Amino acid sequence: MRDALFYLDRDSDLNLQTQIRQKLVDGITSGAFPPNTRLPSSRKLAQQLNVSRNTVVAVYQELV
Repeated sequence: MRDALFYLDRDSDLNLQTQIRQKLVDGITSGAFPPNTRLPSSRKLAQQLNVSRNTVVAVYQELV
């Protein structure tokens, strides 16, 4: 499996959904995720970050 796109701080005051959303928005605005490039599937990202798929699905729905 590829390295994770980013890492989460389990000791952060921010919940996991907020952290994931912030990291994705930062990646999009900084150009790390170029236009017309697909983000990883919810299953793949959840697996890479070791979080529930529902957590990633909720973030993706928020971003839409």
